[in-house]
Amino acid sequence: PDLLVLGGDICLWEAGAGDLLQDLLRDLPMPCLYLMGNHDTDRSRPPDELDHDFVTRFDARNGCIELGDAHVVGLNTCRMQPGFDDWRNVCGRVDADDLAWLERTLAGLDRSRPLLLFVHIPLATTYPERRGADAATTDVWRVADAEPVLQQLADWPAPVIVGQGHLHENEHLHVGRVHFVSVGSVCGRWWQQGPETRCTDESPRGWLVVDVVGGEIDLEYRAARRPAQWRGEIVDGEKGLLLNLFFGDPTELVEVSIAEEWVPLAPPDPVPVYDRFVSTHHWALPAGWSGDRLSVRSRTRDRPWECEVVRRRG
Repeated sequence: PDLLVLGGDICLWEAGAGDLLQDLLRDLPMPCLYLMGNHDTDRSRPPDELDHDFVTRFDARNGCIELGDAHVVGLNTCRMQPGFDDWRNVCGRVDADDLAWLERTLAGLDRSRPLLLFVHIPLATTYPERRGADAATTDVWRVADAEPVLQQLADWPAPVIVGQGHLHENEHLHVGRVHFVSVGSVCGRWWQQGPETRCTDESPRGWLVVDVVGGEIDLEYRAARRPAQWRGEIVDGEKGLLLNLFFGDPTELVEVSIAEEWVPLAPPDPVPVYDRFVSTHHWALPAGWSGDRLSVRSRTRDRPWECEVVRRRG
């Protein structure tokens, strides 16, 4: 790759984690762009110095890299809630200084080139509603004051992708011409540990691959330690069999091959998959169909693809 973007939660809270990561990345042959996650804040300092440890290691909490055909921007969306010492000690905010930095940065860029903006806490997602979050906790999962940022992105003439972390799930969300992509994590459900742990939406742990060619953007989710062509699987649902396309976009047509005919599937409804977590990429398979293997075809950002899926066992 030409660039590695680390989407946050390097876990600077854990003693030695920052040193270990820097040692691992020191000899990489490509540049890195680092985002500050909620587990990278400095809890030993006042809230206005939350980025002290992160900035000491990685120079800045915001960054911009010119990369071939695209602009790549990293924007901080994490702030502290000092009244809490648990999972609520962070909230999604873009403060005035971060917003001013973004305005200055975008003003100096060539607007005819694609823009790749990366954040940790998402600017746009349906996750809080799917989780059943109340008004007091929604900003733990989604930036509460995202509108000024969204306004700056809305009139960008070239393609815009916003890559988002924090939630450990894959979700496609289209707002106007802006494509928001929440991405799973390399650690899956970190609290469960082990090489087979999955993300909260039952996608495998993995990462996003972005390819920009001739002003167009291709996206692909790559599962860790699995073949690149592993895109989904057949799973049991409460009312029948489901097709779990790990990086499937619910706004795109999905078809499966049954009896040598391509059969379109209805757009997916949110499906509870684990604890309080609800997936956006489980399609209901035709009633009455049973089997262990299917051919599937769909599109991602106008790029067609096909794959084979098999039934998940165990």
